[in-house]
Amino acid sequence: MSSDTSVGLDTETLQMILSAIDDFAEKRLPWDLMCELDAKDECPEHLLREMYSPQFGIHLLFIPEEYSGMEGGTYDVYRVSEALARVDLGLASAVLATALGLDPILVGGTPGQKEKWLTRVAEDGLLVAYAVTEPTAGSDLAAIRTRADRVEENGQVVGYRLNGNKQFITNGGIADVYTIMARAPDGYTFFILEKGMEGFTAGKPEDKHGIRVSNTAPLTLEDVYVPVENLLGGVEGQGMLQAQEVFGYTRLMVAAFGLGGGVAALERAIAYAKERV
Repeated sequence: MSSDTSVGLDTETLQMILSAIDDFAEKRLPWDLMCELDAKDECPEHLLREMYSPQFGIHLLFIPEEYSGMEGGTYDVYRVSEALARVDLGLASAVLATALGLDPILVGGTPGQKEKWLTRVAEDGLLVAYAVTEPTAGSDLAAIRTRADRVEENGQVVGYRLNGNKQFITNGGIADVYTIMARAPDGYTFFILEKGMEGFTAGKPEDKHGIRVSNTAPLTLEDVYVPVENLLGGVEGQGMLQAQEVFGYTRLMVAAFGLGGGVAALERAIAYAKERV
């Protein structure tokens, strides 16, 4: 994902997206509903998917034009992230998770993998999750225990069996596509998984202190068969290098979330202060 500020949307298109966010929030995400969802610690998956529909296409901002995306630039990502955070940080985090989940494919995928997965996500409005963190491995990626064992036929590797657990995965229980890191025989490696693969399940969403509208859930992998073509980059042992190259826009997005959420909170506090006795 390029951070070149010369790459991006024209002013009219960016303004159209920002106006669409405001209009969607006013019509589909009223304050009472957001408070109710927060109290229930519930992700409005159907509303999130509306934002990924052809009529809206919020996710296209993170996908290159050659794969049916809009390829927003740094400034576009900042403005859209701030606008989403003004509505709700949980909703914004769900969108961020798709950007982060796509990053390994963007930086490490083969041309064929990029064509297949990025185009599918763009055209079908798929939700994506980035699954690296484990119960005993947070920031320390080297402590990951999820294992990927080769499956061979006639001396050729045809796939892998994945076993392990992931935790605190944003969009974990609702994503359609997952980029998952595991320990293959030749080192840490990313694999692309799809929802519904046999042995691949999501657990109960976490009951969080804040940002409660985003879905954060553990994942369990029990002998999940992943075909060799879903080995990201086509070579084992590239996972750490790929992981170091991701987070291109997500750090910027988190900063924009703080700004957008903070401004929204300040505006509400000022309005309340003017009314209270």
